[in-house]
Amino acid sequence: NLNYHKSKNILLCHYCGFKSALKRKCINNESCDFIFCGPGVERIAEELKIKFPKKNIEIFSSDSFKKKESKSIIDKIENNKINILVGTQLISKGFHFPKLNCIIVIDADFTSHGYDLRAAEKNIQMYHQLIGRAGRDGIKSTVYFQTHSPKDQMLKDISNEDTHIFLNKEIELRKKNKLPPFYRFISLIVTGKNEKLTEADAIKIKINLSKYLKQEILGPVNAPIFRINKKFRCRLLIRVPKENIIQKKLNFAINKIKLSSGIKLTVDVDPISFN
Repeated sequence: NLNYHKSKNILLCHYCGFKSALKRKCINNESCDFIFCGPGVERIAEELKIKFPKKNIEIFSSDSFKKKESKSIIDKIENNKINILVGTQLISKGFHFPKLNCIIVIDADFTSHGYDLRAAEKNIQMYHQLIGRAGRDGIKSTVYFQTHSPKDQMLKDISNEDTHIFLNKEIELRKKNKLPPFYRFISLIVTGKNEKLTEADAIKIKINLSKYLKQEILGPVNAPIFRINKKFRCRLLIRVPKENIIQKKLNFAINKIKLSSGIKLTVDVDPISFN
């Protein structure tokens, strides 16, 4: 889960805040060479400076956007002193850039697929916010999506001016697959420093809950973010029809379960995050 931040020259976990130096010793006791991958803002900015050496290029991210510097950066953008702005999702959050007339979304399909059932919904919200940054003063603007899947239906739906096309398809998909808002999920995250013990307790939790609950229990499986702060994570999902209220039964059932020492159970009703 460690991400490299070049400006600080550290590896940083965005979930628990763990920091580490980049230096590593190889088997032969010499310094390791690293190959960096992924479209990070720092890497993109470096490549743009090579391609466009005469352009004024700035990074717009939570790392670079400190309180003292924020006003200066925004003033430069508003006064058209920055030619190319390389930003994270932060750039879509309600800022007014009157001269912005071209937006390029790098790796647009990177977060479109995976374990989060709301990925498409979140992406279409973010992309529409992002698109709203361009051409706000009536200037003709263009938005490009860089993608490995140009035939991806979600990207086609985003580029369509009628947002109801996506919404209608998404609602039918969720209804068919028994997903929110037609069904509710209750997430159970089991954490512990011992991997095997964590997995064993997750299985024990499912067996015991099945004695008291008639609802479908999915899992246990390794959580998408399998380890945070030196603790392993397993997850279960309880799928519940929307009209059913099972919190009291669930609470009663959980209180009957004796967890192993060092194992923690976290319950999240209607989870927003599926990490």
